[in-house]
Amino acid sequence: MACSRDKHTVEVKNDTTTNPNGRNDAWGFAGYGGGGAMFYPAVSPFNPNQALVACDMTGSFITLNGGKTWRMFNLRGPVHYFVYDPLDSNTMYANSIGLFKSSDGGTTWSLLYPNPAAVTALISKGDHASEELVTNDSTQRHVPAFAVDPEDSKKLYAAISIDKAIGFYASRDGGLQWTKETDLPIDVKNIYVVPGTPRNSRTIYVATSQSVVVRQNGHWKTNPSPQGVHGLTTFSGGFDKATEKFVLYAIAGKSYFDAEGTGSGIFYTDDGGATWQNRESGLLKYQVSAAPLPEYRTVATSAAHPETVYISYNSLKVHADTTCIGVARSDDFGKTWTLAWKDKLTKGGNIVSANFEEEWINKRFGPTWGENPFSIGVSPADPSVCYATDFGRTVRTTDKGRTWQQVYTNEQPSGGWTSRGLEVTTGYAVVFDPLDMRHAFIANTDVGLMESGDGGASWQSATQNNGVPKRWANSTYWLAFDPEVKGRAWSVMSSTHDLPRPKMWRRNGVTGYEGGVLVTDDAGKTWQPVSHDIGEAAMTHVLIDPSTPKDSRTLYACAFGKGVYKSKDGGKHWEQKNDGIEGKEPFAWRITRRDSDGVLFLVVCRRGESETVGGELDGALYRSDDGAEHWKRVSMPEGTNGPMSLTTVAGQPHRLLLSAWGRNLKARFAGDEGGGIFRSDDDGQHWTAVLPRDQHIHDITFDARTNIHYACGFNGSAYRSGDEGATWTRIKGYNFKWGKRVDPDPADTSRIYIVTFGGGVWHGPARGDTDAVEDITTPLFGRH
Repeated sequence: MACSRDKHTVEVKNDTTTNPNGRNDAWGFAGYGGGGAMFYPAVSPFNPNQALVACDMTGSFITLNGGKTWRMFNLRGPVHYFVYDPLDSNTMYANSIGLFKSSDGGTTWSLLYPNPAAVTALISKGDHASEELVTNDSTQRHVPAFAVDPEDSKKLYAAISIDKAIGFYASRDGGLQWTKETDLPIDVKNIYVVPGTPRNSRTIYVATSQSVVVRQNGHWKTNPSPQGVHGLTTFSGGFDKATEKFVLYAIAGKSYFDAEGTGSGIFYTDDGGATWQNRESGLLKYQVSAAPLPEYRTVATSAAHPETVYISYNSLKVHADTTCIGVARSDDFGKTWTLAWKDKLTKGGNIVSANFEEEWINKRFGPTWGENPFSIGVSPADPSVCYATDFGRTVRTTDKGRTWQQVYTNEQPSGGWTSRGLEVTTGYAVVFDPLDMRHAFIANTDVGLMESGDGGASWQSATQNNGVPKRWANSTYWLAFDPEVKGRAWSVMSSTHDLPRPKMWRRNGVTGYEGGVLVTDDAGKTWQPVSHDIGEAAMTHVLIDPSTPKDSRTLYACAFGKGVYKSKDGGKHWEQKNDGIEGKEPFAWRITRRDSDGVLFLVVCRRGESETVGGELDGALYRSDDGAEHWKRVSMPEGTNGPMSLTTVAGQPHRLLLSAWGRNLKARFAGDEGGGIFRSDDDGQHWTAVLPRDQHIHDITFDARTNIHYACGFNGSAYRSGDEGATWTRIKGYNFKWGKRVDPDPADTSRIYIVTFGGGVWHGPARGDTDAVEDITTPLFGRH
């Protein structure tokens, strides 16, 4: 698309938010920023300080100030691309479960395609509660590529998939009506509109993995990919005013996105793919002779300045002892290259690029954690400015890569870090030290345990050089402080992340899982593994029996795939306690204790994804009346096989609250069943569904100070109940798609933390924000 300014251009609206976190409501966040993969940065053609970034965990983000702060919004699924209107600075598009449009600078969004009038339902299905639009003709519709005409915002171009049949469509009325022009190959990547061509018969380039499909003078033809190349992974393009040619770049070869890639190269064409030139030679001059070809992870250019092009590279062997990763830049259409970001990986240690600003991920893990960028977005107006995203960071350059600034976190005088709003981590709990309320931990996946010494104002890693085995540091599933002994706590860690999601064991099972139980007596300054009797396992929970002597606590631990273990001496020794638990590899997940009588309840996660109930792959509930020596099964609600958490109710000796994941019904447009929240008044003999409208509830928690129960799950909602779980009210303003747990703020009964699967930790009003505006304003998407 062209990015010219003309009389249609309007100014970017001022940010009217008053929340210091940059949001449009009363919600904020508690964290350090980054720590999860981000993708698809797009820079406004009007203002290089405005950019959009997506995370594959459903969050999307916008900055209006060059990355000093970011505001999260959620479009019900991961966004796969953003497109700015080249004529109206307040209009932008994002493709998620549908094609969305914002006309107010990204503050709110509405569904553009499919037409909302044709959508009859919105369902969520499967383990990730993936949302799907149901149309009145029962077709599945998606928009894999999209573009706006450079001179007419009403003219839109899209590759539209209808039941996997893809065609090129055009609209002349802003997307209200679409006309199909031709069929397209399956793997469409991008659509490019060539400026300067006739307005009523634009030249169009449709980039696919194996070709460029060209519309010229009203006729369509297909130009194949470069000779010997069987898959182009990424394209980028721009219009060169000097030659009046549209330049396309494409990359190929083995890479993170194409493990079987052939025909490596950085390819250039200025004739729509009729001819190609491989322009990697200027980059390969940096590598030693006979070295394997490097990986090209992404390519990006400026829409109005294609002479400047950036490449994300990996495995560039520049010396017998040194391999480099980073970003290369060319200012002459790829003929020559400069290594603008050059992390050095050597046998003696890894060295961060000298022009790269310090940030917590490099400081904690080094350059091999974030790696080189997945995606790069270059300013259409100024090729000096680009944003890049990788496994854990968003970074920015304003001088063509001569220097790089991280834009996801702020270092504090204490040495800790505070998020700028790019919240992309997965957590399991926020835990405060009951004997030092300024001291807190977040139990995370991938970045491991994080720690705050200032009440949550800043954070730093809590697993570095302090006794935590490196192989366990990836994920902390739980941490429990001793309520009486200052500084003593137990944690459970594992090298395996994201449990109990089936993607983690679906292919390879659980026998190779590593992890264990650790203890600290100095509030986390040092940790000691104490689970030698258990052996390696993905430990997911640890429970303290507070009624036992404080110098020899009884502990219970869950090992995912091994079952339940018990220690009677504070963790020094452990015994397996699986008597009565069915199955060879019980997916022991959570264990809870009823204070009134000491009865234990155990949640065993299901190990299958069948729509049926009653098989050996079902999850299960158990109870023990003798300290885990024997277990007996507790019935579950009819039609339920995916228990997630169980909570007892204080003062009600037989009342239980159960959260569950729905069963994935295989019918094409059937929502899941058997999930939600259930209540029993007879220790699980009978159950009543009390929140059936939300089929994917993760944890139920309780604030004893206010007698309020909380719950959240994977359907963009958190809930509260003031009547012991009989009824539930949505907490307004919180809308991250994948929620996991609500932890009450111990310093303020009016506030809560919401721990998410990929959206960090939210912090906000326990009753919600009644004035909060939802990110999606289309009525179909309303939450209740």
